[in-house]
Amino acid sequence: MVYTSKSEKETYAIARSLAKEAKGGDIFLLSGDLGGGKTTFARGFCNALGIKEIITSPTFVVMKNYVLFPSKNGISEVAHADCYRVNEIESIGLAEYMNRPDVVLLIEWPEMISSFLPQKAKKINFEYINEATRKIEVE
Repeated sequence: MVYTSKSEKETYAIARSLAKEAKGGDIFLLSGDLGGGKTTFARGFCNALGIKEIITSPTFVVMKNYVLFPSKNGISEVAHADCYRVNEIESIGLAEYMNRPDVVLLIEWPEMISSFLPQKAKKINFEYINEATRKIEVE
């Protein structure tokens, strides 16, 4: 499915629709251009699950965790990772989260750790078209 988003609000709506279908154990690979909307998508996704915390890019901390209470659709936690500077998943504890059936993973820059990723992961590509427009392709 290919979407065209012309605003942050539209990117949130796309993320919300995918969050409604998400279940524990899902892994979403967020690839694409800098400024393509990956973190905006993550913010909309987490907010749709009821996470009230401010969702920011995990660029400098590498991974942020958000606990859902109460859990929703078998999801008790969302782990949001930025793997741009990561060579192996053990260094940030990501492997632990990949095997937890109650966690949803949102992984930005998954191409940096592609050899560690399971085939079942859902791929979402973000393309920066211009200041107001993004192309979002969900495989």
